[in-house]
Amino acid sequence: MRTLMLHGHATSAFIFKAQTIPFRSKLDKSFTFDFIDGPYTCPPFRGLSTVVPTAYGWIKNNDIDSLREAVQWLTRYIEVNGPYDCICCFSKASAVVMAMLMDETLVDIELRERIMPRSIIFINGSIEYPFLEELGMPISAKARQIKYKTEQLVKQRTDGVAKLARTLVKPGVGGGLWDDTSKLMHNPKRLPPVFDCFGLDFTFLPQDALLSIPSVHIVGAKDPIWPSGVQLAYLCDPAKRQFYDHQGGHDLPRTPQVGADIAAIFKELSLKMKC
Repeated sequence: MRTLMLHGHATSAFIFKAQTIPFRSKLDKSFTFDFIDGPYTCPPFRGLSTVVPTAYGWIKNNDIDSLREAVQWLTRYIEVNGPYDCICCFSKASAVVMAMLMDETLVDIELRERIMPRSIIFINGSIEYPFLEELGMPISAKARQIKYKTEQLVKQRTDGVAKLARTLVKPGVGGGLWDDTSKLMHNPKRLPPVFDCFGLDFTFLPQDALLSIPSVHIVGAKDPIWPSGVQLAYLCDPAKRQFYDHQGGHDLPRTPQVGADIAAIFKELSLKMKC
């Protein structure tokens, strides 16, 4: 099973490799991983500056032109280096991947078929509304407000913690970064209705418009961006999607249990592709 690994915003392939060691170490050599840096350099989060003086991002701005550029870059990469059985993407990279796989205005049908993976894994997924607007979906004021507030919460936490790097690269270290859940805008024990998923009405999209490959949505109960990850999941066929809660924040806890659980997810996807 060959997987393309895409890091989150303002980090790097190096960081994503460290974050994923706990589950990758539990998989045999039939599982291979291709880690790449995003196309744009950007300043790292304050707490990461001692580890990665140069970080990478996927989009320059949160607009359709920037998203289109990112999609074109990633499409070219997969055409040259693919195909891939799976794409595993963290946070902001999820928005680019979903736009690449769903939006016919960004990638034509013939090209999409050539670059389409056989499965996809979103970790702490994020979605960009310009992509949804290209699909014709109305974006309510409520949805925009929730997205802004959740993204600000993540930025405040990561910018304000000097030891952020330890929470990303050392097993079992959380540093209390995500323990304060008082301002979260979601209940991790309850999925919202499809007609009002944090301000978005997904009944607008017909069933055949949803992403139809097997998808796994790894979310964290303490992650402020949990609402965006669920919105992302609602773009996928409910019969072929599954959720896994790692119980952390906007990170990937490096605990033995989480590592074993995610390794099991990869094994299950591999078996599905052999059927």
